[in-house]
Parts: sequence; C-alpha cells; structure tokens
Amino acid sequence: MARPKKFDDAAGLQKALNVFWKKGYAGTSISDLTASMEINAPSLYATYGDKHTLFVSALQAYMQSQHAWMRQSVGENKPVREIIRLLLTSLVDDTLADPERRGCFMVNTITEMANQDAQVFTIASDNEHRVRSILADLIRNGQQTDEISPDKDADILASFLFISFMGIRVIAATNNNKKHLHSALDVILSAI
Repeated sequence: MARPKKFDDAAGLQKALNVFWKKGYAGTSISDLTASMEINAPSLYATYGDKHTLFVSALQAYMQSQHAWMRQSVGENKPVREIIRLLLTSLVDDTLADPERRGCFMVNTITEMANQDAQVFTIASDNEHRVRSILADLIRNGQQTDEISPDKDADILASFLFISFMGIRVIAATNNNKKHLHSALDVILSAI
C-alpha cells in the first residue's frame, strides 16, 4: 500500500517558484528545491517530475496568477485610463516592495532561457499573446467610451503597453526612485 503524501502539492509548487524566482533556473539545484519544499528528492521527482518539469509548472502557475490579476483589474468598474494606471502603478510598487528585488519571474525567465528552451519560448509567447489580448480588449472598451481615440490601433497600443509593462518590471528591479518611475508612467499614459 502506498504511503499518503504529507505535503501540499500547490504549496510545494509555490515554494519551488520562489526558489526559481530568486536563483533562476540554472542557479537552482535539486537540493535548493528539496530544502525549500521540505521534501526529499524521490518525493520531488514522484510528485513534480524532473527539475525542468517542475520549473515549467511553476512558470505556468505564475503566468496564470498574473493573468487572473490582470483580468480582475480590467474588470473593475473604473475608467479605462485609471485601470491602465493602476496596472502600471501596481507593477512598480510591487517590484519596489519586494525586499529581494526579484523583478518579474516571466521577464527573468525570458532573459535566461527563452532563446535556449523551446518550451519556455512557447510559454513566454503565449503569455505575451494573452496579456496583449487583455490589454487590447481594455483599449477597445476605452475607445467605445471615448476615453481613448478610436483613430489609434488597439492592437498596437496593447503591444506598446505590454512592452512598457515588461520594461517597467526590469527597471523597477534596479531603480528604487519611485517618483522617477511614476513620472515615466505618466509619459506611457500620455501616449495612449
């Protein structure tokens, strides 16, 4: 008879995500993971598969949580520009509030692995597509309410915002000048 598991798979995945986020894929060892997750190596392999499979699962969980956050923010009953400002401000403030200044797990992963790992490249591309789609729908809503000029291409503005989101996360990880970063957000919003 198999022994029952004594740990929570989802909690273990979150702990693994935190290790990968802090150390990157290459910098994370199996012993780092087992220590953080408080399980032994055979249990890790039996539950999550190998290191790469665990990493991909952690990356997908991160991506899903970010998409859920965006959809929740976009669904608020507020003016579109206010929602965009809220999204941008949250990215800056969350990054600055992190004492380890880890930045964005997706951005970190893209810079470390996307050009070397086809599966990570596919996940990163899917993430970009989903985020741009959420933003394009938001912009179209703003165009219908005359908050955003209908002369502007919603898909191009969504791409611009996505690029801005990714850049903000990179810069906020190394620049702690909140006033400077928030001023940059004003410029981003003025382009919309």
